[in-house]
Amino acid sequence: MFAQFFGSYLLNEGIVTAPQLAKALEDKKNTKTRLGVLAINAGYMTAGQVEFIHQVQSTVDKRIGDIAVEMGFITSEQVDELLSKQPQDYLILGQTLVNNNVLTNAQFEKALNDYKSFNALSESDMSGDKTDKLEKIIADFYKINGHEDAGEYVTYLTLLFKNLIRFVGDDFTPMTASIIDGANYENMVRQKVNSETVDSCTAVCCDTDVYIKFAERFSEEKLDTADDFVNATVGEFLNLHNGLFIVNQSNEFGKEMTLEPQEFVYSTEVKYDKAAVDVPVAYSFGTVHFILSNV
Repeated sequence: MFAQFFGSYLLNEGIVTAPQLAKALEDKKNTKTRLGVLAINAGYMTAGQVEFIHQVQSTVDKRIGDIAVEMGFITSEQVDELLSKQPQDYLILGQTLVNNNVLTNAQFEKALNDYKSFNALSESDMSGDKTDKLEKIIADFYKINGHEDAGEYVTYLTLLFKNLIRFVGDDFTPMTASIIDGANYENMVRQKVNSETVDSCTAVCCDTDVYIKFAERFSEEKLDTADDFVNATVGEFLNLHNGLFIVNQSNEFGKEMTLEPQEFVYSTEVKYDKAAVDVPVAYSFGTVHFILSNV
């Protein structure tokens, strides 16, 4: 999940454009991470050293790793270590941006180091989906640390992004959230979550073409029309996610929660008595909005 928030950082800092990032997220499934990017991430080599080796490689028939060892930039043990690791998704995204000539190795190195420094992350922190680190990034990104229900919001969103990756696809970028008092989308699926302390309303909202594509991704079937099956499919994603959330809340915190049946709203303004949070997620096929509110 670090790839998605690293991508959002690149976009918000103006390092890449939205079309460049969207293309990289689409292309990265066919990208193989090269030794140079792995070495830069691990701090074994600088971008300048990697660029120099690439120049040398164009004149000799040798692998980059062998050249780097011969020049004393890196040891053979470090090469073996890097090549034996499963490359992390954020590195694959970075490699894709380099391959697409959006970033140079030096620009990637600076952006990655700045991102790690900004979020107080080490390379080992970003290895895998470490929930505590992800929750901190999400809390900082959405600026909800001071909210009275901050812990529950962060837990909900962390699980949401994991479920999007698992069930819909990882080619998305989290966008800046906003506080709203109403919403009006062509399609909205909402579900109430009841608890002992406070009841919440959750919703998935988007325009029809995005709605169909979201359902198509989740169902893994070709869909053309926003019919009852599409409604049921998007509703099932929300129900699945909310179900996993309340199970986690019960297991981790002993909170008892229940779900009400989903409701479907079409092209009608929905007003919220209490401020709601609109969390947009930009996929390659369009933007999906997730709305959270207390009732």
